[in-house]
Parts: sequence; C-alpha cells; structure tokens
Amino acid sequence: MPFPMTPGSVRDNGPQLSDPRSAVRYRRTASIKTGLVKYDIFADLGNYLQIEHADVSTAMSTSSDMRAIIVGGKQVGHHAAQQLSDRGHDVVIIEKDPSRVEFLSNQYNATVIQGDGGRRSILQQAGLERSNIIAALTDYGAMTNVGICTMATQMQPDIGTVARIDHGNIDEYDGLVDEVVYPEKLAGHAAVNEIMHVAGAGVQTVSEVTEDLTLVEFTVSTDAPVADRELQEVSFPRGALVVAGRDNNQLPGPEMVLRPESRYVVAVRADISDEVVRLFRG
Repeated sequence: MPFPMTPGSVRDNGPQLSDPRSAVRYRRTASIKTGLVKYDIFADLGNYLQIEHADVSTAMSTSSDMRAIIVGGKQVGHHAAQQLSDRGHDVVIIEKDPSRVEFLSNQYNATVIQGDGGRRSILQQAGLERSNIIAALTDYGAMTNVGICTMATQMQPDIGTVARIDHGNIDEYDGLVDEVVYPEKLAGHAAVNEIMHVAGAGVQTVSEVTEDLTLVEFTVSTDAPVADRELQEVSFPRGALVVAGRDNNQLPGPEMVLRPESRYVVAVRADISDEVVRLFRG
C-alpha cells in the first residue's frame, strides 16, 4: 500500500549514483531536439553543408550515468521523466501535488519528492550538487520555470538548465537558460506533420537543427527524378545530405536505392530546400 507523502518527503524508487557529474557533463549546443539520441553521422554535418559555425552534436551523451532533476510532474514532466528513466538515466521528480506524487511514484523507477521546486531546501534535498541537469517543466508559466533554473544555477553554477515556456520567442530566453521547450508549439508541429501525411504531401519536417539547417522526411514519388536510382547516381545540390532510410532504419551508402513510396530523412540547407523537394517529389 502506498505510504502517505508529506511536504519535503521522498519516495525513492530508483538507484542512487555516487557522483555522476564526474562522468557526464552537460554542454550547451545548437542541439537536435529529437530526444537524447546521439547521431554520430552529424559530427561533421555542419562542415559538409557549409553552414558557418554550425554545431549539430546532441545536447548530451547517452551515458546511463546522467542524473536529471525534473521540476513539475504533470503531463510534460511525467513523460520526460519516464523517457529518461526508460533510457537508464537517474531521475528525480519534484512535484507539489500529493495525489500526483502518488501517481508518479507508482509509474516507474524514480525518486519523487513532494515539495516546491522553487525552494532552495527542496533543490538541495533533490541532490542538485550531484546532478547534471535540471528541467523546470511546471505548468505555472515561463517565468516560474526560468526562475527555478536561475536559482539552480546560483546554487550550482555548472548545472545544465531547461525551462518550459508557454509564450514568446525562444530567442528571448537566450542567456537565461541553456535550452527551452515549448510543448504547445511542438504539438502544433506534430499536428502539421500528420495533416501533411494524411494529405499525401510526402514532405514532413523532422527537426530544425539550426536556423539554416532542417531535417526533412521525404516520401519518394513514383515519377520523382531520384526514384529507383542509387545515391551515387543522384546529383544533390551542395547543402543536402541523405541521413537515413526511415522505413528500414538504413544508413546511407553509395549503392542505396531510393525506392518509390519509401521515406528518407534528409538534412537540407534552407536556401536549397525547393530544389531538394523537386528531386524527391517531382
């Protein structure tokens, strides 16, 4: 039977690490916001596509030694914590609502603290000094989440910070936190992709890597110039690179055939996107 949680109390369902900060360090980048998956193929992508100062490495390694504090255990925080936990990372969740704490503690292996993530004592209790990153994902608004991250960096200057926002331009938060997440905008992006898919448009945006570089999923039309041709036979414009075959998780090679009605992920520079669309869609 679940035991009652009192403010500041801890439900510890997960392993504790001695000092994971020595193994993993957060690094601010222009990250690929598709989850904590390391795509080694992107290491030299910026140079290949001739994008000035492009850094397209992922925000973190996939080491299981990462320790993350999630402030806010509603839908966004819950799913973020669950995915991190599923990938073997050490997760601590801070949530005010006692009933929500009970729900979270019964979902997966994680440490759950009932309390206010904006209080120093609660952050200390969560083990801020032993953590790599704090993500403030509450539904109390952007300034609350930025404030939590600001307090965390005052306590632990080299902690990585992610804040949930609900309005404004992402650039407005530069210098305040390392990264921001805008769930409503991401949901809109997902909705547009599904609309485009149902409409048979054959083009979906996977991720905006930088202002000049986007990962795009193309479905090859039957009469497209690239249809049934090997990669080595196609003259792609400078600034386009086939990254993967989406349907079979195939990494590209010179003899990979671009099959009609199959999907491929392509890194595309903004100024040549129309030309690449014509190649895949005709």
